[in-house]
Amino acid sequence: MYNAFIIEENEFYYGCVSMKIKYPISLKQILLFSFLIILVLGVSTTLVSTLIRQDDKIKAEENNLTLNGRTAQTVQSAFENIQSNSYIFFKAFSMAQTEAEKNDFINEFFLSNPDVLFVLGGGSGLCINPSYSDYKNDIGFIVQKAALDVILDPQNQNSVYSNISSAFDFPAIMFVYKYGPVNNLCAGIVGMNVSTLCDLMGTGSNNTTVLVDKDAKVLINPDFASAKTEYTEDLPRIKELLENSGESNSQNVDNNFFTAIHQIKDDLFVITKISEKSVYAVINRTTYRIVLFSLAVLFAAIILIRIFSNGITNPIKELVAASAKIEHGEFELDIKPRTRDEIGLLTSSFVQMGKGLSEREKLMTSFSKFTNKTIAQKAASGELTLGGENREATIFFSDIRSFTAMSEKMNPNEVVEFLNAYMTKMVACVNKTDGVVDKYIGDAIMAVWGAPESSGSPAKDALCAVTAALMMRIELFRFNKVRAEAGLPPVRIGCGINSGPVVAGQIGSEDRMEYTVIGDAVNLASRTEALNKPFATDILITENTYNLIKDKIIVEQMPGVHVKGKTEAVKLYAVINITGKGKPESIEEVRKIIGTKAPDLAKVNTDDEEKKYSIQA
Repeated sequence: MYNAFIIEENEFYYGCVSMKIKYPISLKQILLFSFLIILVLGVSTTLVSTLIRQDDKIKAEENNLTLNGRTAQTVQSAFENIQSNSYIFFKAFSMAQTEAEKNDFINEFFLSNPDVLFVLGGGSGLCINPSYSDYKNDIGFIVQKAALDVILDPQNQNSVYSNISSAFDFPAIMFVYKYGPVNNLCAGIVGMNVSTLCDLMGTGSNNTTVLVDKDAKVLINPDFASAKTEYTEDLPRIKELLENSGESNSQNVDNNFFTAIHQIKDDLFVITKISEKSVYAVINRTTYRIVLFSLAVLFAAIILIRIFSNGITNPIKELVAASAKIEHGEFELDIKPRTRDEIGLLTSSFVQMGKGLSEREKLMTSFSKFTNKTIAQKAASGELTLGGENREATIFFSDIRSFTAMSEKMNPNEVVEFLNAYMTKMVACVNKTDGVVDKYIGDAIMAVWGAPESSGSPAKDALCAVTAALMMRIELFRFNKVRAEAGLPPVRIGCGINSGPVVAGQIGSEDRMEYTVIGDAVNLASRTEALNKPFATDILITENTYNLIKDKIIVEQMPGVHVKGKTEAVKLYAVINITGKGKPESIEEVRKIIGTKAPDLAKVNTDDEEKKYSIQA
């Protein structure tokens, strides 16, 4: 026997060889943790500076472009609305017979359009909104100048806009537009308080929006106090961008700004900008905090690891010596746990392991070779060996619908309790029909009839499988009644059944075996189960199973389904009942029992992700 014991802090005597420890665990822990912190810091910084920054850039561009388009639509709608209303006013005014009627039209127009400062056209003369009577002289001067500068240009059909904010204590514009037949055009002049539009343009957080004309003159600027009247960007370049894109809406990134441009009627441009500095402000602060936090964690970790490393390494050294004894067959150990943590538990396990290692090893070797009670006796008697045999079997799969979403609302104990109650009822149906539960896959059940033993024939095995599924339907209905009384949501399942040749036997290695069935028939059964959801059914069987027992069951044929790996469409049948068993007698009654509605098969989504099948028209 070799023995291992400690000579000094970093040296062991193992057998006849003294082993010097070059790299203590405490040093490794400090180095590893430091490396991980630095790695996390580097990766986090990279993510922030590349991935997240790129994502925020895309979002900022999209938001800027969306805000620009929405503002442009609002501005254009506002101008069109004022033009339409003033045109109606001009027509109505020209038809008025008395001064009283004209005054009524004027008052009603300004009451309905409170943002209009004044209008002129259609023989109405200059009409000023009573709310802005204090600016009467300024308005008269502005209109007179407009009449001199703009008087009808027969070649220009567009409206002419000008910024008249300098004459008021609020932002305002004036536009002259033409209306009437081409051979007898009339001009309408409208002054407008655009404070509301300024408020709208200024609601984009860090975004700034202005309205300019084709000569780059600012018509509306939310920053009313700004003395800037000319737009500093190269407007011809903006026009070129719009022409190259072939659209009235475009966006570019230049000079550390995201700039969105939208061209509206009469060669007006709504321009929205946001600086990259504003977009990346949150990211930069987050990066800074990550660095500080990582450094603080690194510093604290080094101190704590150094403090607690001795409490970890000393018991480990004893375990190293104990493992050497066990390795050479000395199972009686004289070590005792020093702590009440995982290492203490490991020490106790070493002691217990030494006392019953050989017995436990034999027991584990014997019982680790089977996974089902049906073949337990064969496993105990040593009859099971690696390999398999060809069998005709019926394979069954069931699965709980939306179990992931259901389990998220329960704590782990509730999930286990629910599955135990559910599995008890479902597995009883399998056992009563001489089936074998092959395995549990989470909330799913795989069962087999015909392997390792058959009920007598493939047809009897298939009928037993369908009978078990129908029994599950009844048990699930009763189970859901109890859940409903407790105020819990109902549970819905899908069952898929297929019959065909399989290879049945022990799969695995000499050390670990599992009795199961494999083959294309198993895969098709699994895929058949998944089709219950789009077809709003609970039990589906393939044509293989149907042909074995078609005179004993009531079914409803479903549309053909193309399954991956098969050239011909697979026929599927929804099981309604056993022949002569009464209700239900139709698929509608089944759906009423299981709580589903008939789907529109033309709109059924047939698992686009895996693309295992597609519904045949």
